[in-house]
Amino acid sequence: MKRMNIGLVGSGPIAAAMAQAAHEVEGAKPYALYSRTYEKGRDFCNQMGIDFIYTDLEEMLNDENIDFIYLASPNSLHYHQAKEALLHGKNVIVEKPFSSNLKQAKELIDLSKKNDLWLFEAITIPHKKNYILLKEKIKELGKIKEVQCTYLQYSRKYEQLLEGQIPNTFNPKFSGGALMDLNIYNIHFLCGLFGMPDKTTYYCRKYDNGIDLGGTLAMEYDGFNAFALAAKDLNGDNRNLIAGENGYIIVHGGSNGPKPFTVCINGTEELFDVDDKSSWLFDELNDFYTVYDEDDRDKMDELLKQSEIAMSVIEEAKASAGIVFDDDLL
Repeated sequence: MKRMNIGLVGSGPIAAAMAQAAHEVEGAKPYALYSRTYEKGRDFCNQMGIDFIYTDLEEMLNDENIDFIYLASPNSLHYHQAKEALLHGKNVIVEKPFSSNLKQAKELIDLSKKNDLWLFEAITIPHKKNYILLKEKIKELGKIKEVQCTYLQYSRKYEQLLEGQIPNTFNPKFSGGALMDLNIYNIHFLCGLFGMPDKTTYYCRKYDNGIDLGGTLAMEYDGFNAFALAAKDLNGDNRNLIAGENGYIIVHGGSNGPKPFTVCINGTEELFDVDDKSSWLFDELNDFYTVYDEDDRDKMDELLKQSEIAMSVIEEAKASAGIVFDDDLL
């Protein structure tokens, strides 16, 4: 069994969830944390049971006891920090979105393969048992006719934006916005089921600085359309609808998970919920560890292909809406 000591970059809620999962996955361990300030890092490490704190990222990347770097930093830093970690010979788990654009994604994938390193995007959807079962149940619907996905989540940072501040999540410099932070879940959900769409168009509402507050992706497939709505300035009833000629499926709670779902066929309804009660990121990290431990390069390539497809959709969506991040200009 291989060792998987993880060095975490970031100390927000998602990093805490990953640290908790690392305590639960056999063979894995949240080994170290990079924090810009020692005091903040110390509090996080004490809470999450992490032994080592670094305030210099270069020093952490040079720690030979660290096997993987997990990146939960702002979106625009994903590519730059992942590249630096790979160049230091570290395997990498990078939070969604994988990068700011498709060019960066391809470069990271090529670099990981060139250096025989492991690279994963931390997106929960393909690893959740409910989603795996959903992929089978969709076959019962027959020919798909219509798909709708909704993920509305009012950001506490939105009020700061209205007050004249520019939080990272609403800043083009940090590759923020609803497409990157929320609709990415809908994109992974849809592309995991139906593959790359024939065409993607993004209709969005923009703030004065060009960042998208919310909008709808229109994804055209052969024989049906999929519409993915996401917003960071609204709350709503999050759910996904997949309708076919034999019936429909409702995913309760939307794409982030996904949550339990109901299959409705010929007037009958059946609720499915096969996810276990382990921590939110357990399935994801456990899959990464299994692929790593079993040296399953084909599975890693499969997951990376899915990430590349998602970034291709984002690239087309950004172009259609005229969204440009600072990283796109490099």
